[in-house]
Amino acid sequence: MNKTLLTAALVVVGGAALFAGDIFRFRGENSQGMYLKEKGLLKTWPQEGLTPKWTYTGLGEGWSSPIKVGNRLYITGTGTGRPRKESVICLDLDGKEIWKTVTGSAWERSYPGARSTPTYVPGEKEGEGRLVATTGSGELFCLNAADGKILWQKNIANEYGSKFGMWAMAECPVVKDGVVFVTAGGSKALVVALKVADGSVVWTAKSNDDTLAYVTPVIVGDQLIVMTAGKVNGINLKDGTVMWEDNYAKTSGTNGRGGVNCNSPTVEDNRFFVSAGYDQGGVLYELKKDGKGVNVIWTNKKLDPHHDCTVLVDGKLYGSNWTSNNSGNWMCVDWESGETLYEGPWSNLGKGCVIYADGLIYMYEEKRGTLAIAKPGEKLDVVSSFQIKFGDKEHWAHPVICDGILYLRHGNVLGAFDIKAK
Repeated sequence: MNKTLLTAALVVVGGAALFAGDIFRFRGENSQGMYLKEKGLLKTWPQEGLTPKWTYTGLGEGWSSPIKVGNRLYITGTGTGRPRKESVICLDLDGKEIWKTVTGSAWERSYPGARSTPTYVPGEKEGEGRLVATTGSGELFCLNAADGKILWQKNIANEYGSKFGMWAMAECPVVKDGVVFVTAGGSKALVVALKVADGSVVWTAKSNDDTLAYVTPVIVGDQLIVMTAGKVNGINLKDGTVMWEDNYAKTSGTNGRGGVNCNSPTVEDNRFFVSAGYDQGGVLYELKKDGKGVNVIWTNKKLDPHHDCTVLVDGKLYGSNWTSNNSGNWMCVDWESGETLYEGPWSNLGKGCVIYADGLIYMYEEKRGTLAIAKPGEKLDVVSSFQIKFGDKEHWAHPVICDGILYLRHGNVLGAFDIKAK
């Protein structure tokens, strides 16, 4: 790359030079799955599908996604020994391992494996970046991104009495202004805020007496939007005050099993769409001007992604819904009214996750591992698709797109696909 192009491709964040398209956290900025800086991507794929430019085998069990910072990738995995231990793994952009650091205890019960995507925090100087990551057992680790050295750690579950659901702690850390926020979901605190610099506690938010869900929080205005098993809360980012609480399971007006919430809300301005699978439906909330409550704009009983999230494109929500653990339809819903514009099957395939980049929706269904691109609109318009051949177990990891490369994890394997238009 020539000097002029290199300069244009870099930005300065916290004194460190990083590529403009870098992905610091799960599903990108505010966990929205919108990779808006990606341009010049393929609009169709070869009939035989895409071939990965490389694969890395050695992640261990898990469903976390990678993040990309400069010339490195970071991802979590689980070892095979007993008791299981989780690791943070650093790769170069050719899929070669740079370092691997064993962190804490993995979840040993239902679906053992790494859940949390690490979050990158820029340092004041280049090379001083840090990573924060949680384990399934509720431990929080801060590592030096350069060499993987553990700088500090906290056992959130033990310290704050976390009440786990069936599948442990599965959220990804949220960081703003040098503070990391973690949903403790415990008897002593709902959320804990700690300084990334040294792990010292900034504040704790009062317990809401609920069980942990599996949702990575999002930021709306000056509030952290947090979901637990049956509730959604707004937490003041500066001091941890619980500004409001709503019984999501009741507001959605459905008869779902409740308590299994996995989706980061989809956000636009002061509105956010909250959803969960198992026939729990979806709700569009609007934060009140004084920040002390929410208005319900609409509910949609059909749009209930399992653990796949939604994307908002040109005033329309896209995602799949839950009809059973093995099946679901694909949907398009009007953001303003909540009207279902489309609901239907994708061939004989099931539900899956969605992200967006360069005018196309990327769909990764979980039944057979089919990856596809589709045109946004009031119908399911799949342009190209192929089946992922590497890895094993569930197709639950969310794809990531950065600098024209699509990264996809399937079990023990991470693959990189070049999707730049030639």
